[in-house]
Amino acid sequence: MTQQANVSAHKIQEVEKIKSLVKDFKVVGLAKLEKVPAKALHNLRDTLRGDVIIRMSKKKLIQRAFKESGKKNLGELADNITGITAMLFTNMNPIKLAQFLESKAVKGAAKPGDIAPIDIVVKAGDTKIAPGPIISELSQNLHVQTLIKNGTIHIRSDAVTHKVGQMIDAKQALLLGRLGLEPMTIKLDFYSAWEEGEIIPTEVLHLNIDKILDNVRLAVSEALNLSLELGMITNDTIKPLMIKAIRSSFALALNLPIFIPEMVDQYMAKATREAQAINGAVFKGEEEPEQEEEPKPDPKSEEPAGLGSLFG
Repeated sequence: MTQQANVSAHKIQEVEKIKSLVKDFKVVGLAKLEKVPAKALHNLRDTLRGDVIIRMSKKKLIQRAFKESGKKNLGELADNITGITAMLFTNMNPIKLAQFLESKAVKGAAKPGDIAPIDIVVKAGDTKIAPGPIISELSQNLHVQTLIKNGTIHIRSDAVTHKVGQMIDAKQALLLGRLGLEPMTIKLDFYSAWEEGEIIPTEVLHLNIDKILDNVRLAVSEALNLSLELGMITNDTIKPLMIKAIRSSFALALNLPIFIPEMVDQYMAKATREAQAINGAVFKGEEEPEQEEEPKPDPKSEEPAGLGSLFG
């Protein structure tokens, strides 16, 4: 009896279905489902319908289908499977898919064994919970101070129940839920992908594209500035180098003891600037007499108000 005969028809059909999906799509991804409630997964399927197919199967069947597909390195992706994993079949860019899945993250209640992703804070105020044994449970398990007011339990003051990185046990998870706190982030943990023969690891899938583009722009700008300083002639530097050379030649010509007719405007502009500077230095701090007390000038002895008048 062959090995194929020992395999159930259902398993054979499942392997063939996975192989068919591999054939139809350019990208195959792996996402962990341990922290994703059934309802959240159902909603995500609806959101992704038409762009991504989410399929779950047993690890051995996935490995067999991937290796039998004949796709380069796809068997290596199957070896990366850890925990409860779903396959993602899509033609989307895997990095854009990772960003999309991040954008669909929602808040959810803590479960026993979860690790606090942030400092969990119980705010002061009315819990809307009637008095009972929960009062002592809140004190013993979450270390919050309570009081009874208007027939309900109130939290006396803000209290940090868990620091980031601390584990949440079963009793604490239950109480946090009773208080309406949802400290966990629920999303598909997209941790590995295959795209047309290439394996894409987690660190690449979750790259910050905007930050990368900003770094590239900065690098281009710094490279251009360095090239200009070194006088390197390229397609990008030739124009600014020419402008710099023209400005330098004008500056040099203005200080030469010769007259260049084509630079009359530059000579006049330089003379005006120098005259204004001298005028400001000479008359700096002098107070002008009040208008009504200023004597009328004698036309025979009138002198200019400043050196600037020589040029206007």
